[in-house]
Amino acid sequence: MHPKPCPSPPVYQVQPIPININAQSLLSESLEFPVQRETMDEATFLRHLADAVDYWMQHRMEQLMSLCYTLDVSESAVADAFHPAAPEPANLGLARLLYARQIQRLETKRTYKTPPLDDENAW
Repeated sequence: MHPKPCPSPPVYQVQPIPININAQSLLSESLEFPVQRETMDEATFLRHLADAVDYWMQHRMEQLMSLCYTLDVSESAVADAFHPAAPEPANLGLARLLYARQIQRLETKRTYKTPPLDDENAW
């Protein structure tokens, strides 16, 4: 029996990121790797992120999967990234998923503002 072929990786559209918060700084904090203060281009950042993901895959896999769960990265997309027939190495595929998801989260936060709570017990 032949293994099921891995579907093509999803294509994500990169949206502009707010100046004061960006996906690069949030992901670098989450994965504990430093990034330069000046914003690097997306390709360079993804290479650094893929290296960090590779380290986490080798030494902190449970925490990496917990981060994927916390960021609400699609479980099936993560499985596709780890599939043996995936079109790119798992660390790069997962780095792309994390980056795209963080951009989506920032866009959602920018689009949907919630008013601050006046009552400390209102939560």
